[in-house]
Amino acid sequence: MAEKKKARGLKISAVFLVLLLLLLGSRLIYLKRNTFDYYSLKPLDLNYTVLASGRVSFPQPYEIAAATSGKITAINCREGELVREGQLLVEMDDYQDRQNVLSAMSNLNLIRSKKKNIEEEVLPRQEEQIRQDQVKLLEAEQEMNRLKILNEHGAVPAVDYEKACNNYQLLLSQYNQAVITRDALAGGSSMAEIDAQVSYYETQLKIAQNEVANKKIVSPVTGTVSRINYSTGQQVTAGDVILAVLRQQNWVVEADVDQKELSRLKPGQAALVSLDAYPRDKLEAELFYIAPQIDEQKGTCLLRLEIKNAKDFIKYGMAANIEILSEMNRQVLALPQQFVDYSEKEASVWVMQNNKAVKTPLTYRSVGERWVIAENLPEGTVVLSPAKKTGFRVHLGREVLPDAVK
Repeated sequence: MAEKKKARGLKISAVFLVLLLLLLGSRLIYLKRNTFDYYSLKPLDLNYTVLASGRVSFPQPYEIAAATSGKITAINCREGELVREGQLLVEMDDYQDRQNVLSAMSNLNLIRSKKKNIEEEVLPRQEEQIRQDQVKLLEAEQEMNRLKILNEHGAVPAVDYEKACNNYQLLLSQYNQAVITRDALAGGSSMAEIDAQVSYYETQLKIAQNEVANKKIVSPVTGTVSRINYSTGQQVTAGDVILAVLRQQNWVVEADVDQKELSRLKPGQAALVSLDAYPRDKLEAELFYIAPQIDEQKGTCLLRLEIKNAKDFIKYGMAANIEILSEMNRQVLALPQQFVDYSEKEASVWVMQNNKAVKTPLTYRSVGERWVIAENLPEGTVVLSPAKKTGFRVHLGREVLPDAVK
């Protein structure tokens, strides 16, 4: 009898336990269905940033190549050293080139002396010879004409007249030859040949001087030597890049941004740049260039930003992440987008009133993809994550804080 009572008591306890579990389960389901994440409207500073990724693209290394072939005799700089524009960086063996300069100068001076001698001495003497020959020719012509008249009247023998004619022809030939020689010296083939030689040796001198100059490599810009590819004693050929110099100017980051963000961007906006290699360092930058066209395939636009506070660890080609501050809103009632109900034509929010969920129309202004500024809700409003129906009692779950909005 006692055992039956005991068994009956166990059955009653089991039934009671099952009912209790069912009651607790239904309560948990009710709480789960009616518990909502919430956000309390409080004034905050909401800054909208445009995100982009890019790379340190400027200044590009200024590669300095050999203009001629030769052997390096001295390198007057080190990697990482600051050099000035015009500073001598590399010297090459120029002995033979300097000898060529001396040889060209000697030949040029010789031919110039020859030309000067002709112009100042030979040509004046030839002109004087022409004048003398001209006087003699005139006298011979007069004598020939006189003897002709006398011979016609039988006053002198014919042989005297013939001698006068032969003498005139001889002097005429001498005069013509003197004129030809003078013309050749003044502007004829002889002088043209001398002028051609002067031009040739002037060209040879310039070539030799350029070769000497090319054996001394100077920095075209003020900047830092980023790399040196050769050492003293090595042979290089024309076109070989001997070293590279980074121009001394602020670093520039190039980045691609979604074309949808262009309406929010303008030159002069402040930005923060972090390099993949040093993500904790936030570098101040300024947007100074927006490309006039987009990349049609990627739907992006090219931006350029100048880093203001340069660091020694920044290197050309480093990958970078950029945050451009495009909009500043001070002490506004901002609401995370996840709390806005877009299920109907007009946007709305679910607010908590007297522990019940109430659907309320929302007047708002979007700030990026994560936030809206609520324009018709008072400070302190408790906004719930979108509910299913209005008027039922709700329980507050996890509070969403501004820093947690993704």
